Amino acid sequence: MDEKQIEQLVNKRMAETAEKIKTAVDDLAKNMASTKEVTDLIDERTKQDKDLLAATKADVDTLNSGAAEVAAQVAELKKQVRRVNSFQREELFSGGAYTGKFSSPLEAKRFALLVMASVTAGIPELQAQHEMAVKGVEDNGLEPCWVDKDGRKAMTGSSLAGGGVLVTVEQSPTILKLLETYGVFRARARRWPMGAGQSLVPKIDGLLTVTCPGEGVAATESDPTLKLTSLTPKTLLALTCFGLELEEDSLVALGELLADLFTRSFAYYEDLCGFLGDGTSTYFGFKGITGALRAVDATIANIKSLFVGAGNAYSELTLANFDSVVGTLPQFADVGDPRWYVHRYFYWTVMVRLALAVGGVNATEVVLGAGQKQKQFLGYPAEFTQVMPRVEANSQICAIFGDLAAGAFLGTRGGLEFATSDQRYFDKGLIGVRGRDRIAINVHGVGDTTNAGPICALITAAS
Repeated sequence: MDEKQIEQLVNKRMAETAEKIKTAVDDLAKNMASTKEVTDLIDERTKQDKDLLAATKADVDTLNSGAAEVAAQVAELKKQVRRVNSFQREELFSGGAYTGKFSSPLEAKRFALLVMASVTAGIPELQAQHEMAVKGVEDNGLEPCWVDKDGRKAMTGSSLAGGGVLVTVEQSPTILKLLETYGVFRARARRWPMGAGQSLVPKIDGLLTVTCPGEGVAATESDPTLKLTSLTPKTLLALTCFGLELEEDSLVALGELLADLFTRSFAYYEDLCGFLGDGTSTYFGFKGITGALRAVDATIANIKSLFVGAGNAYSELTLANFDSVVGTLPQFADVGDPRWYVHRYFYWTVMVRLALAVGGVNATEVVLGAGQKQKQFLGYPAEFTQVMPRVEANSQICAIFGDLAAGAFLGTRGGLEFATSDQRYFDKGLIGVRGRDRIAINVHGVGDTTNAGPICALITAAS
């Protein structure tokens, strides 16, 4: 038996274990099995799997002289066993009552354990808590990983000297998922993974010249208009603190609290900068959609992606104004995912009011969303982003319409990272937790004074 066959045998065994446990859980739900029978099955199968892994390790050792590589493979298999065991037990006993931010209480607890493992590392008086947290992380099939100030990683159960940043590959998708749940700009703009420095993204404007030269005549050469869109990452930081006097049951609440605080905060500022950024320090130097639109020309009437409303008050805006915004959008942007981006209050008091005044099919689409939960207006989805204005003003971009993926980049540099310190709030007996998010924003699709771009908007009159 060669190494590939051994791997296939182990993978098959793992799949069989997962399937048997799933069947047992289904039987439990149908009252065809008892809780003890299911837990006994889990214990028996995982013990057998561990025995198989132990026997397999001896075979792999004889086939692979690289002892370090073999050890890593076996450790990964053991981690998968722990993970399957942990997830199945969670499904068995959570009862489906969990409605938190994570996919399960176990995910929230894992996140809290990872934070606890980081904040207690290297503190002698907290050694017991550190060992408890690290053991809990490992028992759940995860591995704690820290990065020091020089960027060196250590996949160990203790932090590097001088404190470190908590980085978890397994937890990263969960945190990013939460961030996307809150952030409209992150969810709709085109995300671009960045390197450490500036990233240049090519953008093609215009078309090639097409000719009909006739037989034996060479075609006319033409070059596309090629521009480079730059993404310069900037670091956003958020800081909070918590106490260490936590019971085992409090870890789920801690994970929920920290995840909610950081993801909501970062997502809010991503939306703020992405939609309203004007390049000033208020928006960390980012120029978002409204800032990019206003930068096209000093006279708003000259900006082809903007349509000037019938007045400077919301009550003066007409349905025809919104129709004109839809008509302004180029056809190539209409085949993507164009939608309205407005404040919730603006939608219900302005857009719905206009639709109800007209009545008929349009009113049905707005109020009922054409039978869907998604709000609609003029046949397009309407998405709420609470950073958009709700109080009228002169020359105010009050409604954005277009395909953000075609006209805006959100550069991302990794996921959220968490640094901890027991010194910042030493006198209060608290632990500081700092969240770090590296992003770049570039809104390039707002057109010019000749052509509209894939992002258009309605702006109130100057007076």
